[in-house]
Amino acid sequence: MKKALAVAAAAATLLSTAPAQAATPDPVRAVRQQFVAGHGVKFSEALIVERKGDKQKLVSISGTYAFGPSGVVASEGTLSERLTEDKTTLHFRTVGRRLYFKGDDLPEGKTWMRVDSDAFKTPLAVQPVDILRLPQLKGLLSHTTSVRNGAYRGSVTAKQARKLGGDRAPAGYDFRLSTGSSGLPTNLRTQEITDRTTVSVYDDTRYSDWGHEVTITDPPDHEVIDMADIVDSTFGETLEEILELADSAVAAGRR
Repeated sequence: MKKALAVAAAAATLLSTAPAQAATPDPVRAVRQQFVAGHGVKFSEALIVERKGDKQKLVSISGTYAFGPSGVVASEGTLSERLTEDKTTLHFRTVGRRLYFKGDDLPEGKTWMRVDSDAFKTPLAVQPVDILRLPQLKGLLSHTTSVRNGAYRGSVTAKQARKLGGDRAPAGYDFRLSTGSSGLPTNLRTQEITDRTTVSVYDDTRYSDWGHEVTITDPPDHEVIDMADIVDSTFGETLEEILELADSAVAAGRR
């Protein structure tokens, strides 16, 4: 009896002194801590079609997001589309709800065109969910079915997808969100749930350089012209066509 008590006491001592397992970092908390004015994150994302190992990027976007205390307040980067034989690339900037595109065919003295944010479903993101909006990130993670080495995997139904991302997500999808040791996202891949086996269409976004200093402001007013003022111009017509084609490509990739 004394021996049994001694063994039990020794086991209790070992358990009480064993190092505690480190808790898995919370991605939502990790992202929230990055929301500091003057800081940001770099990103690159693409809508990819893969057939028998052959990959093609239909739409790609890369650039930088700038943060404020509540989340993304501005962005700047390039949008490229390969929906036709001629690849088109546009430089864009967003500040608050204002969207600008840089153009070469603008009136003399003008460098940027300001776009009515309600005029188009501007394809400045291809993902069906925006993980830099904390409620959407939290909602996505709530559908996790497995976590391994910082990678969260799961599935979202069409109804759940619309609840998370609104019109941005008309269909259900599988997801894999990879995170680093601090819990910050490094990669998000979503693929629509489909029965097709010969063609794979998915969205892939990579995040890097979290917390780097960045400042993105509106272009100088004298360099800006409103789209309504040049809607019949060559650049205005080209931009409208590109945005419609890119929006159609994103939609097609999710059907």
